[in-house]
Amino acid sequence: VWLCPNSACQAPYDNQDIECMLLDCVKRKMMTYMLQDLSCVRCGEVTQYNLAERCRNKFCAGDFKTTVDKESVGQLLKTFLGVAIHYKMPLLKEQVTFIFRMNPDMREKYDVHLDEADTNAQQTGED
Repeated sequence: VWLCPNSACQAPYDNQDIECMLLDCVKRKMMTYMLQDLSCVRCGEVTQYNLAERCRNKFCAGDFKTTVDKESVGQLLKTFLGVAIHYKMPLLKEQVTFIFRMNPDMREKYDVHLDEADTNAQQTGED
């Protein structure tokens, strides 16, 4: 149960409202990752050319890197999965589980066991 932090109030928040906000956050983070820019490692300039292998900035020719790392997205998703299981948020759990199922490398790197997530959800009465 999420409670208002004001000591005089302590009213419970609606779990579904919080779940919807977290779902929106996951969707926005994934969209940001998918539509991100590439920037030059040397000069930091964002590329305008989709298929360029090297920076076209005069006197540079550096390699490109993504502006959002996969590691930060993976860690965030693992955190969201833990929150979804602990607070019994089935839609959030389903969304994050789907993303991990579609990205087995990320799932392995962050040691996410989807079978255990499903078992934990069933033991707590979810699904």
